[in-house]
Amino acid sequence: MAKKIQASAQARWRKTLLKGTLWLSSELVLGLIGMDTVADYGEFLTKPQVADHINQAIAAITTVM
Repeated sequence: MAKKIQASAQARWRKTLLKGTLWLSSELVLGLIGMDTVADYGEFLTKPQVADHINQAIAAITTVM
C-alpha cells in the first residue's frame, strides 16, 4: 500500500515538474520574440470572471443597438 502511495506522489511531482518546465520555457521563448504580452492577454481572457464581464458587455451593447 505504501509503495502505491509513493508511486502516486512521484507521478504527481513529475506532472507538476513537467507543467512548470513547459510554462517556464514557453514564457522565455515568447518573451524573447516579443509575444509575451499576447500570451498574457490570452491567459487573461481565459479567466472565467473576465469572460463573464465581456459577455455581459457584449450583451448590453447588442441590446442597445
